[in-house]
Amino acid sequence: MADANMRDLIEKFPTQLNDAIVDLSKMDSSAHKTAAQNFSPSGVLILGMGGSGIGGAIVEGILLQNSKIPVQSCADYAIPGWVCESTLVVACSYSGNTEETIEAVKTASERGAKICVVTSGGVLSEMAKEKDWPVVTMPGGHPPRSQFGRGFTGLAWTLNQFSMFSNEMYADLASSPAFLNNMVETIVEQADSLADLVENKIIMIYSDTSTGAIATRMRQQLNENSKLLVNTHVLPEMNHNELVGWGAGTNEHVAIILRTPEDNVRTRFRMDFCSDIFREFEADVIVIDAIGENQMQRLMYLNQMSDWLSLLLAERSGTCPVDIKNIIRLKSALESFNG
Repeated sequence: MADANMRDLIEKFPTQLNDAIVDLSKMDSSAHKTAAQNFSPSGVLILGMGGSGIGGAIVEGILLQNSKIPVQSCADYAIPGWVCESTLVVACSYSGNTEETIEAVKTASERGAKICVVTSGGVLSEMAKEKDWPVVTMPGGHPPRSQFGRGFTGLAWTLNQFSMFSNEMYADLASSPAFLNNMVETIVEQADSLADLVENKIIMIYSDTSTGAIATRMRQQLNENSKLLVNTHVLPEMNHNELVGWGAGTNEHVAIILRTPEDNVRTRFRMDFCSDIFREFEADVIVIDAIGENQMQRLMYLNQMSDWLSLLLAERSGTCPVDIKNIIRLKSALESFNG
């Protein structure tokens, strides 16, 4: 039986998003303003793994074409060689104990980078207190992937203090909770219909490069909540390799194509053309056009759709969506590893 708590968390995502925006509007921002004063970053690095790191990957896609400086997400122990005193580093870890993020932020600190933190506590919070790093603190006690609204908003707010996430985009994000509340019945119905089409299929998810992290988020939710192996790729890169692999496609495959108005027009043509190729191998093709009045609403819509799809598939298969026993096994093994 699927865990009722995960359903509750997914149902309350619009509320979580709104609570994050309200809480941040009341937060003492003096530490962030002091850090941002007279600081013009030469680049931005956003650290984070899994459910804590996906927000950084999404921000990277959003800012890719508009930012005048590099903005890069990092899901690893190691950080890029260009990180230095003029780099803004935002470390995101819901638990505050993610070992990859902790090692990465230590390296960034050694290089003199300007560091901010988004967390609920743990080692990372203690490091921030010790080193006077500005912090956005979230409520703890939930699966990190279920706190995307808190994490993404905290990251966006932090970047906004450094003029890296525009006031207009942040206002659009702030409009998303009301939009999602109005769309909830539509989203659940669409997710249920989508579950009918993908259940017991090999799921392949595709998107434009700029929204590749949203496709990744859908895969991550299906991995963790539904316990499914899922493939993701972005266009046009997919056309230079994986498209050939579709020679092995069968009627057991289903391609989900995520589309937004921000997609490159030639990439949109590629999506349509590739859909015909997928169908030649008897695969089903499902096109999901993001709904919303602005980019932030559309991205939150796709995120909520992913949440519901993963939950409904878990419930249908009798899978517990909060179970992460293989990750727990790995963490236990790492504790005894001396390397």
